[in-house]
Amino acid sequence: MLEGLILFVAAFVHGLAGFAFALLAVPLLSLLHPFREIVPLIALFGATMNAVMLWLLRKSFQLRRVAGLVLGAIPGIFLGARALGTLPEKPLRILLFVVISLYCAWEVFSSRAASWRISPRWGPLFGLMAGFLGGLLMAPGPPVVVYVSLLRVGKDELKSALQGAFLTMVLFMILAHGLYGLLTRETFKAYLCYLPVVLTGMGLGQALYLRLGDRSYYRLVHLFLFFSALASFLKIF
Repeated sequence: MLEGLILFVAAFVHGLAGFAFALLAVPLLSLLHPFREIVPLIALFGATMNAVMLWLLRKSFQLRRVAGLVLGAIPGIFLGARALGTLPEKPLRILLFVVISLYCAWEVFSSRAASWRISPRWGPLFGLMAGFLGGLLMAPGPPVVVYVSLLRVGKDELKSALQGAFLTMVLFMILAHGLYGLLTRETFKAYLCYLPVVLTGMGLGQALYLRLGDRSYYRLVHLFLFFSALASFLKIF
């Protein structure tokens, strides 16, 4: 029951913001189950939601915005999955929280933030960081969201780019977890059990998203980006 509620809320946020499912669900579910069981399950749900939402936003998706990001993420994913259970999580989560908090504060309080853009050529660097964090902590979101938001596109373009990037990355995460023996029969049983709950939460979040304007959506993105980093940070306590 509690697992279903956690997954529903996390899926609702993902449907609304386009990310944050893993960073909300993993810290809470880790209080109930071992980390090695949670990460592969969340990856399966993530792939499903990203695929559905990318199809819904397919008219706004442009491959060139995420191609470099994805290419950089592939080696990072396997490095992170290989390091799962061997590298200490605490310093990584602290660093992630500090960097994302500073970025969100800059976006919200700096008058020059909105005029600062980056080129898609930065994609591989952000992708490498995202892939490593995804394979290790199931937390590829922050580097991807920062990169796409700095491209300064409309809300549909931003959200579709997030789904395209996350879908590709999470498929490689699933492959890596399978190669390292982290996908089990119990994982797939739990996936099928909670899939209706996750899809319902995502659908309700997407319905609310359609009511938002570009400016409101960008504010929401940075708010959830901060809370995502906070959720990851609180995991260490």
